Amino acid sequence: METPQPKRLRRRKPGDLAQLRAVLWGMLLEAEAIARDAGQDVHARLKAISALATTAGAYLKATEQADLEARVQALEAALQQQPRMRKVL
Repeated sequence: METPQPKRLRRRKPGDLAQLRAVLWGMLLEAEAIARDAGQDVHARLKAISALATTAGAYLKATEQADLEARVQALEAALQQQPRMRKVL
């Protein structure tokens, strides 16, 4: 008698920096709305402020990484367009 094979889970493909930045930006807006809502409990607002600061740091790093990636790609493209020079000793 054969044992049934477990069903393989489908995993989403990894995202890119643009997708990460979009998600983080949405979270920033949501945390900001909670932090500014005077009707919220003080503790909820403080948690939202903390989440806002943490998410802002992650967003900043993702933005810097995206800028750096674009600069490296531009340098690599410029390097490939230059003719190769022979080394002369």
